[in-house]
Amino acid sequence: MKQWIYGIVIFGFSQTAAMAIQGTQIYENYLNSVKTLSGQFTQVNNRGKSVTGTIQISRPGKLRLTYNPPSSLVIVSDGKWLINYDRDSDEKTYLTMDKTPAAFILRPNIRFSGDVAVTSVVPKGDQTAITLIKKEDPDEGYITLVFDNDPLALSEWSVVDAQGAETRVILSNMQSNVQLQAGLFNIESPNLIQQIF
Repeated sequence: MKQWIYGIVIFGFSQTAAMAIQGTQIYENYLNSVKTLSGQFTQVNNRGKSVTGTIQISRPGKLRLTYNPPSSLVIVSDGKWLINYDRDSDEKTYLTMDKTPAAFILRPNIRFSGDVAVTSVVPKGDQTAITLIKKEDPDEGYITLVFDNDPLALSEWSVVDAQGAETRVILSNMQSNVQLQAGLFNIESPNLIQQIF
């Protein structure tokens, strides 16, 4: 009896996962069609505090977030490293791209399968929210991508970390597949100490 019940549970989970993946191909195709994005963002943390700025993305691998004053933060990825740079203090923190949530939407080939799994697809009026986790580290947290459906566009993403803290990035006035200014994604490579810490 226990084996029978266990089999039903596993089958149910498999069916749910399969249903979650169905209907996501259009969003996957859209993300892969976008080579550049440029516009504004509003970032909201789990305490409700918000900051604004400009965002540029050049796939694969490149991202720039320039925060508006009073924040002095700039976040830049050159495809290998992601740097958090405080312009006021001149302090820099480096992360490898695979350790950042941004890595998913910056991939050369975005897929809602493979090393990630779709856990939910939720229609929200004229939007659709797709939540994904890393299969190898499901307790690490998850990312939710929110799309406008007409016209199809990425409108926001949110990341929930392992401690349950959520950060939302809401996009506005976005332009896709536009030419971006040269040098936006140039960063100074980290030294050995910066790579370790």
